[in-house]
Order: sequence, then structure tokens, then C-alpha cells
Amino acid sequence: MKLSKIIILLPIFLLLIGCRTQNTLPSRGGMGISFTPDTTALPTFPAEALYVLGAQWEADSMLQTEQTIAEYIEQELIRLYPERAYKGYINKLCSTADQLLVSSAQRPTLFAPKQQEIRFAYGQSPSGTLYAILDSLSVDEELQVLELTPQEQADWQRLQALAHSNQPLTRETFDTLNIEFFDEENILLTLLLWRGPRMFYRILQSKARAEKLAYYYYGEATNNGRPGDAFKHIYVNVLLRTYVGDWLSHAIMDVFWEWKSPNAPCDHFMDLHNNIIGRQTRYQDFTQIDTQCSDTRYWLQWAENVQHFVQDSLNGNRQMWDKETPRFIVEPAANQVIKTQYIWMMNMQ
Repeated sequence: MKLSKIIILLPIFLLLIGCRTQNTLPSRGGMGISFTPDTTALPTFPAEALYVLGAQWEADSMLQTEQTIAEYIEQELIRLYPERAYKGYINKLCSTADQLLVSSAQRPTLFAPKQQEIRFAYGQSPSGTLYAILDSLSVDEELQVLELTPQEQADWQRLQALAHSNQPLTRETFDTLNIEFFDEENILLTLLLWRGPRMFYRILQSKARAEKLAYYYYGEATNNGRPGDAFKHIYVNVLLRTYVGDWLSHAIMDVFWEWKSPNAPCDHFMDLHNNIIGRQTRYQDFTQIDTQCSDTRYWLQWAENVQHFVQDSLNGNRQMWDKETPRFIVEPAANQVIKTQYIWMMNMQ
């Protein structure tokens, strides 16, 4: 072939190569790029993005007449995260959630209006529990119930600003938002669809507080069966029972969490046991309020109560399990531990 023909054909060849590359290589913005997400997977997405999309739909009455919340969130996830989200993702997620809940030992419905156990920060005796329907709370009451810190309130206001903004949401918005201890989620999205963004935010805030306080008390020793791990599970169940109710805390921690983060038998049965202590057997003890500490948020007093409980060695039951200990050894041993003692693992220090 003559050199002149090579020179003429070379740009065409490079253009074809460039087009092929463009169709197969993802880019962050997704502009002009073709993606083929894995439709067998159930990918996670930033919790901040899920909350904002749900709150955006809830605040737009016109949008509610055009699309369901599930349709809107799926559409926007595909636009923002085309390499992960796909049509039918939410149906697959809800089907998975249904299967998990049906196989669970407890099966109350998520859809019926239920009274939430809310300890208001005002007008309440130390031993009293005030019940309120979630949807009946005003925004001010909601914030008072959650007792947000200044940083939490600033984060909440950032989320509200995005939810009520007239500007199109971008992926970069959520990549830079980065609220501390708000993780990526998938299965919890079903609770956003079923119970709304307020409930979803309570769940996210409870998990974030448990992570933050566990790190405050125990540093890096908050996993692998150590006492800080026990504290985290006990405390998050205290918060979830208070803010979303007993059964939903079971669904979140015993069902959804264990599905999302599969554990070795030693971790799995330790978590389930300690979850029960937080939301049931010791819940009333942990949520006692010291009336002399009127300036201290309730949930910080609860954290201190849980930490004192965990620090008392008489309240703990040490097991010699490790990651290789089989289920047929772990499960019966865990079942023999009384439900007022927490489990931790001696070999996992």
C-alpha cells in the first residue's frame, strides 16, 4: 500500500478505534458513554443520594402524579450511576427484601401505620414514653425528637437544600457531600419506599451515631468481636427501637444488615445476640434518663449507659470462637448465653 493511502486511512482507523473504546470504557459523567450494568447484582448507592431523591419526590406534588417514588428513584439512579443502576433494579431489590422478611422469624407487615416509640425531648417524665404517629410530626417536632447536634443539623440542612433545589442533581454533588458515617446502601432503600424519607433518615442517623460513639469510646477496636463491636450493636438497636420501633429495628439489624454484610458464624450469632440486648432485654435500663443532666442529649446519655454496661466484665460472656469455628459449635453456645449478658470473643482481641 502506498504511503499516501496509509496517511489517508490512518485518521479513519483511529476514529473507529476511538468509537469502539468510547462504547466500552465508562466515564465518571456518563456523557456519550454506553454502559452495560450487571443486572444480576444489587449494587449499593450513597445513602445521601437515596435520601435526597426520596425527599425530592415527596416535596413535589406534581411529580407524584407522574411517577411513583420507586419509578422516580430508579430513573434518577440510572441517570446518575449508569454503570450500576438498571431498569428493574428496584423490583429486584423489593423482591429480595420480601423473601428475607418472609423467611424471618417475625413477620409483621411494614405497610400498616404503626405507632413509633418516640422519646420526646420535652414535656416527658423520666420514665414515660410518648407515642406518636410518624407522619403527624411537624418538621420542628422531628428535629426535636432527633436532638441533632450542630454538625448533624448542618448536614440535614444541606440535604434539605438539595431536595428542594431547582437545579438538576449531579453525581459530583453526592460525591462531594460525604456526610460522616453515612454509608452506601441497597436493601435499606426498600424502607425508604415503604415508610418515606423521614424514617429512612432516622435509620441513617442512628447507624451514624452508633459508629461515631463506638469510635469515641473504643477507637479502632469496634469490630472482630471485641467489646467495642458489642457496644456498637447494642447501642444502634437502642437508637433504632426508639426512633423506628421494635420490629423495624429487628428487620434492619437482624435481617437486612446480616444479609448485606455476610459474617462468619461467630460474628453472626454474636451480632444477633447483642442486638436483642439493645432493643429488648436491657432496653429500659439503657434508656433511663438522669434528670440532673438536663443539658445532655438523651441519646448521649443512652450511649453512656450502654458503655458502662459493656465495661462491666460481669455483664459480658467471653467465647473462644474465631472465624474458623463452625456454625454447629457457635449456634448452640450462643443460645445458652443468657439474654441479659452480651457476647464478645476472647480470641478476636
